[in-house]
Amino acid sequence: MAKKALDELITERKDSDISIEQVEIIKNPLRALKDGVKFIPTLKCEDQKISGILLSKEKIAQFLDKVEST
Repeated sequence: MAKKALDELITERKDSDISIEQVEIIKNPLRALKDGVKFIPTLKCEDQKISGILLSKEKIAQFLDKVEST
């Protein structure tokens, strides 16, 4: 659900330079540990993270706005 909303938001933001890297934590547990991922799904950009069982499209949009403004 979060992946679909994220893909839609990135598509809507035509001038955005955000790129997405999807990491499978089952295959990369050390990477998840290093990145501080403790919950699925988690969106991370540098030191900013958002996670939750049900990340709404609105919450993801707010996170992207915050990331783009920094």
